[in-house]
Amino acid sequence: MTREVDYDIAIVGCGAAGTAAALAAAEKAKEQNENLKIAILERADFDNRGGNTRWTAGYMRMKSIDEPADNFVEDMMAFSDNYGDRAYIETLHANAGSTLRWVQSKGVDFDFLPTMFLTSSKPRLLPVGGGRAIIDNLSLRARALGVEIIYEATVWDLTLNDSGAVNGLKIRIKGGETITLNVNAVILASGGFQGSHEMMAQYIGRDAHKIPTVCEGGLYNKGESIRMALRIGAKGAGQWDAFHAETVDPRSKREEAGVMLYPYAILVDQNGKRFVDEGITTIDEQYEAVARKIFYECPNHIAYMITDQKMFDIPNYEEALQTEQPAIEGKTIEELASKLQIPAENLVKTVEEFNKAVQPGEFLWNKKDGKQAIGIEPQKSNWAITIDKGPYVAYPIVCCNVFTNGGIATDPQGRVISNDNDQIPGLYAAGEMTGLYYGKYPGATSVLRSLVFGKRAGEDAVEYVAALEKTFS
Repeated sequence: MTREVDYDIAIVGCGAAGTAAALAAAEKAKEQNENLKIAILERADFDNRGGNTRWTAGYMRMKSIDEPADNFVEDMMAFSDNYGDRAYIETLHANAGSTLRWVQSKGVDFDFLPTMFLTSSKPRLLPVGGGRAIIDNLSLRARALGVEIIYEATVWDLTLNDSGAVNGLKIRIKGGETITLNVNAVILASGGFQGSHEMMAQYIGRDAHKIPTVCEGGLYNKGESIRMALRIGAKGAGQWDAFHAETVDPRSKREEAGVMLYPYAILVDQNGKRFVDEGITTIDEQYEAVARKIFYECPNHIAYMITDQKMFDIPNYEEALQTEQPAIEGKTIEELASKLQIPAENLVKTVEEFNKAVQPGEFLWNKKDGKQAIGIEPQKSNWAITIDKGPYVAYPIVCCNVFTNGGIATDPQGRVISNDNDQIPGLYAAGEMTGLYYGKYPGATSVLRSLVFGKRAGEDAVEYVAALEKTFS
């Protein structure tokens, strides 16, 4: 038997976007003396709540808490080959600073902490305590204002009334029972579809199920909210056949076990052959393309960073190795190749040819130094140093899925729009389940946009519900 429960606003997902939406809605309702019932529906239990946000460091593309990085809008548009939604991006830029100040006022501190990028083209502001600090602080404030959080509740259907406005949600609770929620507004904030083998195969393609999520939280992002929005006519946006990728150590059990030291080394495939210019630009601007190349072009979807003892002379090298697993070492290149199950003659030849191609010049670890390896294919544009000081060192690298790019289209208020670019009354979306990114991901914008548009969606939903109540009062 189906039970029915009533809420004015239901938020699906307890990550950065969902908690920002819930708190903003609760604050707006209090400000307007509206007595609204607001709930967050979260698939995970309390200890695992928050999806990707729970595990992320939460990089923000900001040069201060008040000001986004230079060329913010232009970079985001250029990276998308101008397929990005300019109005959305301009809204993000205009509201980034004020939103972070709002988050700060709830108890989250921000600072320019060490990152895994020893070289970078844009600044990264971080929340102290990472994404979990965002969830914990915003959800605590929301609970204090009466927001209910329902754990182990999976939303699987969304219904409309005769006029096409949202009026209900169906959720499954632990054990399989279905509950119908009568709602006036819904804010979808439940992440992408990287946790769904079916959707990964459908949109990303063959072998997509072999791409691990960058953290455990991604496994909860199974795409139901995206599908149910599409079923009622929501417009899709973002590059559906792409995902934000990261280079990580497959042996690691840690979240986001990034291996970002390879610009100072060489990368080889399972056959011992180089396949990419490891120093083409700063690490923050190239690791995604390298990760994708590893998955799509390297045998068995794996590569190896090969270097030597000079690695340990690079200041703060540990920050660029977020894995807890030790390096694989060999006294000789042949021994290292044996441990990696790479043909020894191939790896020896690759290293010898690379060493001969290294040009003279000063090695500068903290900026592009123009120290090249030329006359080989591919050449190396920066940070080319010989590999000749044993024992020799290797780290395996695979491509991880941070989040998927395809999602639901919204307007700058976070209101979901139809394929005819009309608003679907009462339906909102924010965070990684909304489609924005095409081509190259503009780093350190995902959590930022989740907060900005989660907050905007929460505030607008209160205005929508209040207007409804006046209409029917």
